[in-house]
This record gives sequence, C-alpha cells and structure tokens, in this order.
Amino acid sequence: MLGKILTQQNQEVDTNQSSAGIRTDKYQHAMADLTREQWEDYKNRFLPVQNELLELSQNDQLLTEQLARNETNIENSFNSAEQNESIRMGRYGLSNLDTQQSKNNNQLLKSLTTASVNNETRQAVDDLQNKIITGQGAARAQLADIGKN
Repeated sequence: MLGKILTQQNQEVDTNQSSAGIRTDKYQHAMADLTREQWEDYKNRFLPVQNELLELSQNDQLLTEQLARNETNIENSFNSAEQNESIRMGRYGLSNLDTQQSKNNNQLLKSLTTASVNNETRQAVDDLQNKIITGQGAARAQLADIGKN
C-alpha cells in the first residue's frame, strides 16, 4: 500500500519532467535544469582532471619522474654500447682492454650526456607547465606522451 502511494506521488511530481529530469513546463525551467546538469557533469568529470593538471603544473612530480627515467635510459644506452663494442672486438679476437684514459673519457661523455638530457628535460617540463597554466591545447597530448620514450 505504501509503495502504491509513493508511486502515485512520484507520478504526480514527474508530470512536468522528462525522463532525463528536465522540466518541460516552461522554457526557463528546462534551461535551468539543463544548466544544472551540465554543471554537475563538469564537476564530476572535468573538474577532477583540471585540478590534476593544475597540481602537475605547480609541483616537480613530472620533472622528478622524468629525471629518474633519464638516468635509467642513459645507463642502459651506455651499457648497450659497451656490450656492442665488446662483441665487435671479439669478432677480431681482441678483448676490450679499456685504458684508464678511455674509461675516463667514457665517464665524462656519460656525465655530459646526463647533464644535457636533464637540462633539456627541465626546459621541456617548464614549457609544459606553462602550457598547462595558460591553457594551450597541446599540453594534454604532451602529458599523455610523457614516459613513452
């Protein structure tokens, strides 16, 4: 019985509303309901993403993560080059006898590469943060590509 009464009350209340919850009795009511729905949609779907982007634009999380990846990538590249050189020398029956000077040169090259890559990364993250703050459209695509290298 109570369920039947509640159903009748709901039907009376909903006579001026469409299935989406938008009142259709007056244009102003329909527009107000549409605006409310759009605002709720924005708050639920877009505002969290916007807040996350603003957070990323104001801290060093992106930079820290990319600098760590830079170290790993450079280390892997130099190890791979050393291994390839050893294999190449082995084809001729030679061993990779690096002199102290050669080791120093490789270490200097590695340090120079690390400094160069990290400086370029800092500049790129700074540019990205400025794009996020100013609302330039490419920032979202660039965020999606971070870490794919």
